Amino acid sequence: MIVHAQQHHALGGHLPTKWLGAADTFQSHKSKTHESLTAPGWQGTWVLKDDGHLAVFVLDGAELVHLRLFGVEDQSGMDRLRAECHGLWFEEPAPSSVLVTSSGLSESAWGLGLTSRRLPSYRAPAIMTLNYPDEDHWTWRRFVTDQHPGTAYVRIQPGEYASADQRAEWTRALANRPDMLRRLLQGEPGAIMLGQAVARGWSGAHHLAEKAYAPVEYAPLWVGWDAGHTPSTILGQRVEGRVRVYAALCTQDAGTRQHIEAQVRPWLQAHAPWALTRAGDPKLFHAYDPSMNTGDQSDTDASPIRVIQQLLGGVLRAGAVTWEGRRDPMLALFNQAVGGHWALQVNPGKDTELLRRAWDGRWHYATKVTGELRSIQPAKPNPPWADIGDASCYFIGGVAPQRVLPKGPRQTHAVTGANPWDTGRPAAPQYATSSTRWG
Repeated sequence: MIVHAQQHHALGGHLPTKWLGAADTFQSHKSKTHESLTAPGWQGTWVLKDDGHLAVFVLDGAELVHLRLFGVEDQSGMDRLRAECHGLWFEEPAPSSVLVTSSGLSESAWGLGLTSRRLPSYRAPAIMTLNYPDEDHWTWRRFVTDQHPGTAYVRIQPGEYASADQRAEWTRALANRPDMLRRLLQGEPGAIMLGQAVARGWSGAHHLAEKAYAPVEYAPLWVGWDAGHTPSTILGQRVEGRVRVYAALCTQDAGTRQHIEAQVRPWLQAHAPWALTRAGDPKLFHAYDPSMNTGDQSDTDASPIRVIQQLLGGVLRAGAVTWEGRRDPMLALFNQAVGGHWALQVNPGKDTELLRRAWDGRWHYATKVTGELRSIQPAKPNPPWADIGDASCYFIGGVAPQRVLPKGPRQTHAVTGANPWDTGRPAAPQYATSSTRWG
């Protein structure tokens, strides 16, 4: 802002330049911006006026910059964005769950502010300062993944303003908040966790495949299902002992038939057309929410299971009824290895994006302000993340189920020198392992 004002004046422009400084609330400016402007390093060159709503930069007695500070909490805040200015500044437009609950600033507010840069100058800058947002937040899309013409972003390297000791201390303080560690210390985009993540043990660094695997015809193709207002499916296989996840599909405000016709069948036709053949051995294996097996014989669509049978065919198996029975195979898979490699491999790319976001923390337990769980069940309603998370549990329960060991003391039999094929003597009992491979 200061350099812009100096160049503006050097080229014949009048001082002071006028800037709009928007945050989610004015309280955010009072808590952070005011303290920054009055820090000793500025040596008193910033002066706060009008109860802190106006920050004035003064150099050698001349006012170079007038920065109008306000929050965009309602329509009156949007109206303040209409004021004429030379430049626009947004502070922390991405929502954050640190210290206070924040809804951030919208893309429409940014667009309105851009139209207010009507005062004449050699340049009409518009800038924003923020910690890294969610990967699907409008700021990340606008400046990074779907970069708009004339935009750019500058990455401040992690640790530039903090010592190694400070960063170590903050890492310990945020040990139970991997989302905050990612955004505030590692300088990477990441989901804001609204509660404790359900998918504990999931790690994109470990479980994200280096390349996208294609379905193979010689192994069963498993489909995990969750129904309701947001029917969701997870598709994958177990190949050479490792679980590959190919896609996570969901359709909001639809029925199972619409979901299959709009997303599931097109995906199968494009990536695994052999799975739709009805002749010979079935290629599709479905693991589903037991509540989907409802409805009467007179209405096919009333039963999601009958819709799946009609449109896709294959072998159907109901998933676990209890939450523990659904959760535990998933948590176990996150920690399994095969041949020195992580057993779970999730394809990169858009097909699995929803699942990765759900496991990153959008699928969460409801928590109290104190951090305690409100329930041992995931928070609901939470579409589509809870639906995708449930579908992933049914998928994993099918492709990599756990066998429950019997309770009580484990019996052992000493069989020394015995012929195991001799039916006249009891053979040592066989015990189930923690997981069983299918296909």
